Amino acid sequence: MHATNPTSTSTMKTEEKTNVPRVRIAVLGNVNVGKSALTVRYLTRRFIGEYSSNTDLLYKQTVTLDSGVLDVEIVDISAENDNGFPVEQIQWADACLIVYSITDRGSYEYAQRSLAELRQLQNAPSAYLVGNKADLDHLREVQETEGASLAASHAIGFCEVSVADNTPALYKAFERLLVESRARPVKPRKFSVSKMFGTLIGNNGTRQPPVSQGTVVPCHKGELHKSRVMKRRQAFTATASL
Repeated sequence: MHATNPTSTSTMKTEEKTNVPRVRIAVLGNVNVGKSALTVRYLTRRFIGEYSSNTDLLYKQTVTLDSGVLDVEIVDISAENDNGFPVEQIQWADACLIVYSITDRGSYEYAQRSLAELRQLQNAPSAYLVGNKADLDHLREVQETEGASLAASHAIGFCEVSVADNTPALYKAFERLLVESRARPVKPRKFSVSKMFGTLIGNNGTRQPPVSQGTVVPCHKGELHKSRVMKRRQAFTATASL
């Protein structure tokens, strides 16, 4: 009986993991539009409500599509501390999901500005526009035709959804971005937030959203935005594994 070579086994496992394609998505939108709830709904099929956080949150999970298995990383970009357009997170991503609330005209204008900024970037990621809170039509401030027109002007997809009501279009929006991104060439990264570590409790004491069979990692802005800081960053206390 031949002894197993630990190094060979480790190498094989690493190669198997490396063979799984990875897609990175940035979720961008103004405060209180439901970005976290939308992200967690897609990953877990559960509605957890909106979690307010002054840090970016990185979700990591393996998903299975008709086209195969993907390692997915989703950055929920916090707008609590508005420091301008988050260029580095967007450049890190393969695709960008821009979210606004149909009950908040200001969030729609935020989405307009974000799409204009996105257009100015070289090698910009693909994008998709989502109008959330469609269940609150009686409080509507943004017409569906406005969202559709804005998306058409940027040649991107658009849908209105209700995260609370589990609208099927929500899943189609994410999956369209994943499929399109998988087909694109792998882009170079200036940094990798996949190496960030953290606890499930952020500095503001707010419990972060649960993700079954995956991880959620608070990415503090001072460490995420500046590549120099990333090189000498201190690790958080623990990996947020669930």
